[in-house]
Amino acid sequence: MAIFTRRGGAIIFVGLMLLSVSIALAGYQAIGIITATFLGDFAAELSGGDVFDASSLYPSNEELGIAGLLQILIAMFVDVMFQLIFNTAFTITNDLIIYFMVLGSMLIFSVIVGYPAFASGTGPSSVRIKRTLGKEKGFAGDYLYIEVKVNNKSINPIPVIEIYDAYPEVFDLALGENFLTTQLGPKQTLEYSYVVRIPIRGKFLIGPTKIIMHDKQGFFSDEAVLAELTEILVYPSYEDIKKLEMLGSKRQLGKMFGAHRTKIKGMGTDFFGIREFQPGDPLKFVHWAAVGKTGGEKIMVREFESEQNIRVILLLDSSASMGGGLPRNTKLEFAIRSVVMMANLALEGKDTVGLVVADEEVRHFLEPTGSKSFLYQFLDTLANVVPQNEIAWTKIADYLLPRIGQACYLVILSDLEGDPTDFMEACKKFRAGKHRLFVISPFGPWFETQRYDLSPMDILIGEAIQDGLVQKRTDLFKKLTNYEAPAISVGPNDMLANVISEFQKIKRNS
Repeated sequence: MAIFTRRGGAIIFVGLMLLSVSIALAGYQAIGIITATFLGDFAAELSGGDVFDASSLYPSNEELGIAGLLQILIAMFVDVMFQLIFNTAFTITNDLIIYFMVLGSMLIFSVIVGYPAFASGTGPSSVRIKRTLGKEKGFAGDYLYIEVKVNNKSINPIPVIEIYDAYPEVFDLALGENFLTTQLGPKQTLEYSYVVRIPIRGKFLIGPTKIIMHDKQGFFSDEAVLAELTEILVYPSYEDIKKLEMLGSKRQLGKMFGAHRTKIKGMGTDFFGIREFQPGDPLKFVHWAAVGKTGGEKIMVREFESEQNIRVILLLDSSASMGGGLPRNTKLEFAIRSVVMMANLALEGKDTVGLVVADEEVRHFLEPTGSKSFLYQFLDTLANVVPQNEIAWTKIADYLLPRIGQACYLVILSDLEGDPTDFMEACKKFRAGKHRLFVISPFGPWFETQRYDLSPMDILIGEAIQDGLVQKRTDLFKKLTNYEAPAISVGPNDMLANVISEFQKIKRNS
């Protein structure tokens, strides 16, 4: 629907004011004429023949004083009132009244006369918007190219059109502008583009697009929101994986994070021990020196260590408390980056790795696998994680235990802000299922404040609160030792480094 712009409204307002002034002046002139007609004789008698002379009301110099000042004020008031009533205060001519009336009418007419033409012309329904994204999926930290095409389907031109293409507030405008002001001819198509940076993972919508149409003079406007939305899925940052891959090209497999060995007898290459010969043992494994020591009475063979891959399941707490932290650097975002790193390390080491995302219930469960292509499914799942609800540990344990199967390493990433009794009960169930636990816990106060933003009093209060939370966490970690479950607290500055370090320990101690 066409409406007046600020400019059109201002011109109409001024026109109405000028008409009001002309009417007021005409009224004042009419009052003077009526007053002079009916009260002129009476006023002349009061003044001795003239219309009215108020000079006689003023006191003489000898009468000045407080009473004299009061008399002067009264005389001035009476004098002004009579001049206004009898139209002698200032002279109003018919030409002046006509001038204000004509000027006001012209201003109003100049605006209103164009309204029918604008309202019946090309409207927002004749405009089509098509948005094209450079890619439908990406990684946090990537740049996204967005192109917007605007088409006027009508045979009428659009004098002025403004286009505003919306994008999520968390995105950063990197190049160009997401709006355009231009004019469109009949059947004309224009396009413009801009580039945004995507700082965090998640599912986002680009749009809608708002258009505002104006007439040439800028008196009217018509606007509409075209609800064309384009979805983009953003995976967690791949930068951490790229760094690991760069390091991987410079190290031997198994030296840092690669294949590891367990103390299991088999057909490996590393010496494990010596035992007596058993039927079926290859003769090439006979240890002749040991046979000589027995005087030839016993045949001894060598045994070797067998390489065995481990099963790792990463359990990510996606409860509402994990969403706490500074913008773009919440506990959940760091935990997701850690999960991606550990999954990549496990797959690189030929291990099998699975994923569990849970809050009050299990939202996602990806069974352990050793396929490298699994990482993309991994990223796709993590891109859709949203912090919500409270964590229910025993409910999660009851869901997972029948599905996990054989014993595995269960790495838990959680801020542990749920019910500690519920958490310990879940750990008890996992250990009863022969699963080994490891807890990586982002500590809330380290994520939620920046020290330089706080006043000295805020710092003291924060340290007191932090000390209380540290003590509760220390007590919980002590209880975890009863289940042989190592646990560490991490902050935004050391979380990723600690994740790599502790993951190395898991693989060395397996």
